[in-house]
Amino acid sequence: MPLNIPTLHRIEELKKASSEVKVFNFHSEEIAKQSEPGQFVMVWDPGIDEIPISIADASPDGEIEVAIADVGDCTHNLHQKHEGDLIGLRGPYGRGFSIDGERICMVAGGYGAAPLKFAAKRAKELDKGVMVLEGARSSAELLYVKEFERIGCEVRIATEDGSEGYKGLITDLLEEMRASGEKFEQVLTCGPELMMRRVCEITRSERIPTQVSVERIVKCGCGACGSCDLGGYRVCKDGPVFNVEELERTEFGNWKREKSGKRISIKPDASALLSIPPSQFTPEYEPLLKTEVCGVNFPNPIANAAGFGVSGKLLYRYAVAGAGAVVTKSVGRYEREGYPNPSFFEISPHSYVNAMGLPNPGIRNYVLEIEDAKHADVPLILSIFGKNVEECREVAEVAVKYPIDMLEFNASCPHTDFVAVENNPKLLSGIIKEIRSIVHPVPIAVKISPNVGDPAGLAMTAEKAGADAITAINTVIARPIDHTLNIPLLGNPTGYGGKSGKDLTVGGKDIIFALYKELKIPVIAVGGIFSAKDVIEYARNGACLFQVGSALVSEGFEIFSCINKDLKAYLVANGYKNIGELMGEAHRR
Repeated sequence: MPLNIPTLHRIEELKKASSEVKVFNFHSEEIAKQSEPGQFVMVWDPGIDEIPISIADASPDGEIEVAIADVGDCTHNLHQKHEGDLIGLRGPYGRGFSIDGERICMVAGGYGAAPLKFAAKRAKELDKGVMVLEGARSSAELLYVKEFERIGCEVRIATEDGSEGYKGLITDLLEEMRASGEKFEQVLTCGPELMMRRVCEITRSERIPTQVSVERIVKCGCGACGSCDLGGYRVCKDGPVFNVEELERTEFGNWKREKSGKRISIKPDASALLSIPPSQFTPEYEPLLKTEVCGVNFPNPIANAAGFGVSGKLLYRYAVAGAGAVVTKSVGRYEREGYPNPSFFEISPHSYVNAMGLPNPGIRNYVLEIEDAKHADVPLILSIFGKNVEECREVAEVAVKYPIDMLEFNASCPHTDFVAVENNPKLLSGIIKEIRSIVHPVPIAVKISPNVGDPAGLAMTAEKAGADAITAINTVIARPIDHTLNIPLLGNPTGYGGKSGKDLTVGGKDIIFALYKELKIPVIAVGGIFSAKDVIEYARNGACLFQVGSALVSEGFEIFSCINKDLKAYLVANGYKNIGELMGEAHRR
């Protein structure tokens, strides 16, 4: 298991390695013994931000090395640190390089040399032949050249200004070497994305197995939030190292995402922002599990929870994995970057805290994600938020133009920079009435939390205002503290976030029981659902749909099919004809 909570470590050694890179050394046996070449750690500058950094080396005695380039606010602040200062680390995370073949070429661009240094060391330990091609704008920016040579690698240099080695691009040098008859059984590459794309084009023509270390904005580090999405892959979990074949139907080399999730082009061609559409997917409607809620037909009652995925392609993957519906992240009127990191981490086994800060590209920029998600023929639930009637009206006016099946109004995020709407019943009523007047007949679910004193009373207010369903429960307010520095661990300026996972299960089931007893509208359960057993208990207490969130981190996409399989087995074994027969059973005893 990785070290999942930002944990303070002293900088053991700090030195300048190139014109823009400093090398930091730490001691952490817990991280070092689990680290593989190509993986990364989340590096926390307390009170500033937390960023993903590739592991440049990890030794059996617990030494960890990372190379940090001065390219942003957080990295610039880290460059002001001194030996002995405290820095937070968690990890290692991600999928690393696999070392195959007897002769390997490693193509590095700039500080992309860092993870390849660790890979080269591992390859030489396995007695592989390694040639390193390293490129930079000038000799001052070259990184780890002597270290590669010391490991025993052949090293070839390319600089754009000709100050050292070959004058030109490293990809030009690679092409010349291939043309001259150089043979490699594998290529590993890390560096600027357009450079790596060109490497892949060269190696594809030669049919050389190639692995690529991809960089994206990372917030959680563990596959939860989807901020690092790459064509439905989560770079922090499914990568950062990918086989070139995996990248062929992604946006690799065309566009990235900003912190908000908005697409930004790497290339000047605006059409590059479009996705390569996935194939159309139609699920099976299993008689035991098919469900109808608010006039919407679901092939099964299991969905993802809002917030677990920015992109439409990730939602598509949920559907293919067995989700009976997909729920978008919460989208608002304006583009929002969210809070600095740490914004999501595991605080105890299967329990998490987050303060994402509602990052989203804005409702007008979200249509591309909906188009991708709708390649899966399952109901799509659009989660929206707003702090007042005016904002919610504008969001609803755009949302109603999209092919959505249900709207979920997030009234209860516990860490916004405005007071959660659920704390003002009059405002909540006004928003629901306004949204309903715009989107009807699209049904509206209202998502509430246990952070208010009377969830059932609040739900009744929402029902009276026109809500068609209630989703409960949102995360429980939390404020984890680092007791060494006596500061909040979360990047939200207030330090507050929401707790999710197994710790919510018992309280969530009690609230669902109370809601079912008081309401005439359906109840959608969310909170600590990790198994069919949880679904069965929530159903007996009154829920009709079930959203899975934290379990996606620990159990992966397989959670959908596992729950459905076990649920069907239970229904058959106990003589039920459909899961609907379970709903509210606890109230009929």
